[in-house]
Amino acid sequence: MRESESPPPPPPPPLEEIVRRLEGEELDLDEALKLFEEGVVRLRDARQRLAQAEATVKKVLGVENLDR
Repeated sequence: MRESESPPPPPPPPLEEIVRRLEGEELDLDEALKLFEEGVVRLRDARQRLAQAEATVKKVLGVENLDR
């Protein structure tokens, strides 16, 4: 990084932190909505990654259905 460049912004908080803040803090509506939206994005991403991992496991094991 060059001296004239600013450091990258910090990463967004993990899903657990978002939930904790939404449940415990007095937030204004705009901040609460921003956190909620970030939480939904992270939840969708986690579900997609889980589905991909499950598909990989099924392929490796040669299993049609993991729900036994």
